Amino acid sequence: MAHINQEQRYVITLMLQQGKLQKEIALFINRSPSVISREIRRNRDAKTGIYESNVAQR
Repeated sequence: MAHINQEQRYVITLMLQQGKLQKEIALFINRSPSVISREIRRNRDAKTGIYESNVAQR
């Protein structure tokens, strides 16, 4: 299983800020929607619910 890299995490962050759907993000970075969903769920800020790509990369 290939992991999401730093560049892909940055793209996820930008696309979420633009209001893109998880399906659109998945197509753009060539991943399945379930991978994107898990990535976002695992790396959201507990208080704000905002995806934190810098936290995910650690």
